[in-house]
Amino acid sequence: MYIYWLENQRRCGPATVPDVLSKIHLGELTWDTLGWHSGCQEWLPLRCLPALADFAELDPPQMDKGEEERQPQPVLREAPIPVQPVRLPTPMVRFAARVTDCTIYATLVLGVAYALGLQFHPYLLPGHPLFWVGMPVLEALLLRIWRTTPGKRWMGIKVTCASKAGYLTMLGRSLCVFVFGMGCMLPLLMLIMCFFSYRNVRRCGLARWDTLSGVIPVALPTTTPAMVFLMVPFILLCMQLCSYFVFPWLPDMIQLMQEQNPQAAEFIQRLMGN
Repeated sequence: MYIYWLENQRRCGPATVPDVLSKIHLGELTWDTLGWHSGCQEWLPLRCLPALADFAELDPPQMDKGEEERQPQPVLREAPIPVQPVRLPTPMVRFAARVTDCTIYATLVLGVAYALGLQFHPYLLPGHPLFWVGMPVLEALLLRIWRTTPGKRWMGIKVTCASKAGYLTMLGRSLCVFVFGMGCMLPLLMLIMCFFSYRNVRRCGLARWDTLSGVIPVALPTTTPAMVFLMVPFILLCMQLCSYFVFPWLPDMIQLMQEQNPQAAEFIQRLMGN
């Protein structure tokens, strides 16, 4: 759905719901700006548009006393439940949530492989891109059911959308994040994609996959600095667990490393005291 708005008596747009929310977040538009989208009979304040009603601010615009007296008396009816204003998470909070989710996913996969007694294979190591192919599928499932993931919930992020989004929408978003945000976990490509994603979120408050999918991350008011600081020891604990899970594969890993990089294998053997 595309939204138009009036600015200096000129019609502007079209723009998607996430784009309009981003402009409101950056102060380029206000909730009182007149807007319109398909299905509306007239131009209305953005807060009154059906597509944006779920994201409207808590407090209505104030009017002076004389203007209030001239207003016709409304028909009394049950008032809608007010909703919280839109607060978009910062780039660093989103990055911390992503790192936490990746750490939890790696620990879960290696833990399952350890419990099943699987034999060593390079695809089962976090350094291989194929190790991460299941993460978008699992992430999309969590977003579809709970509208958040463990890392996002820890950082106080919940995703929402203007219309009901199914699993395929969430999966498309997760795949876009995996490719354009994480660079398919290829080291050099990952650094490049992270840089451009950070710059985009820093500039307009939303990433490209947010605007494409219509799924918007919203910052919850429940996050405290203590929760953010606790992320570091949690990640270190997960890394220790991962080391424990891959320990039975260590001889095979060293053998593979000797074939690919003998100097690195010799260095690791020295660290182990072998």
